[in-house]
Amino acid sequence: MINKKEDRRIKKTKQLLRQGLIEIMFEKDIKNITIKELVEKVDINRSTFYLHYTDIYELLSEMENRLTNEIQEVFDSYKNIDQLEESYAFILALYQTFDKNRDLCKAILSSQNNGDFIQRTEEAIEREIRIKLEELLGNDYMISQNTFTFYRCGCVGLIKDWITNDLPETPEEMTKETYHIVIDSLQRLQHKK
Repeated sequence: MINKKEDRRIKKTKQLLRQGLIEIMFEKDIKNITIKELVEKVDINRSTFYLHYTDIYELLSEMENRLTNEIQEVFDSYKNIDQLEESYAFILALYQTFDKNRDLCKAILSSQNNGDFIQRTEEAIEREIRIKLEELLGNDYMISQNTFTFYRCGCVGLIKDWITNDLPETPEEMTKETYHIVIDSLQRLQHKK
């Protein structure tokens, strides 16, 4: 019983720290955020912070890794897409993941130190798009690097614009639009075979 309470307290403390950091990141660049400022914002002791993290960057890294893992879970859940039409659920799951993590995404995207995270996310999306396109279009079809770059930049660009500009579209509306853009171009690629 004691372990469950401790686990719940630790979970709650970490959630407070994550939310507090996100809120401060809207106001300041990560390099200007102090532990003192964060713990005061979330009303915990400095020593409590150090029980879990060595510095602000470790906390941010954990947050980014959690988001990266959620995105990877979506990719893993949709490994076997046999038809173009089946990709709708995959695209929707991606948008829902970003929407669920909207505040974190927006804070990361607005930070000057977001390069590594954005690059890793873009590379993961390109890798998965490459796998899915090769499965859908077949091994005998050569897809140019420009095509992969287009899909990566287009998908990431839509997500970034949607998040950073607080666009009113729901994940479902964004999925529908993205799906039609992607499917139209993929069908053209299939017809060229």
